[in-house]
Amino acid sequence: MINEPVPPPVVARVRAARSHLMDAQFRLDDFGYSCRLLDRLQDAATSLLAEWAGRTRPDIEPRAAMPPHVAEAAKEYRRVARRSY
Repeated sequence: MINEPVPPPVVARVRAARSHLMDAQFRLDDFGYSCRLLDRLQDAATSLLAEWAGRTRPDIEPRAAMPPHVAEAAKEYRRVARRSY
C-alpha cells in the first residue's frame, strides 16, 4: 500500500481510464466478443483505485472452469439475442 496520498489529478485520470476500459468491454460484448487482457486491465485499474482509497485488495484465487451449463446458457442467450457471428 502506498504511504503517501496519490495526487487527485492522477486518481481522476485512472478513474477515467477505468470508465473507458469498461465502455470498451461493453462495446465488445455487444458484438459478441470478449478480451481477457482488457478485463485484466480494467481489474487492475479498479484495484489501484481501491488501494488508493485505503481498501485492501482481495485475495483472488484462480477462477475455476466455467460449468458447462453456464457456457451453454451463454451460447443460447447470444443465439436468441442474435449476437453470435
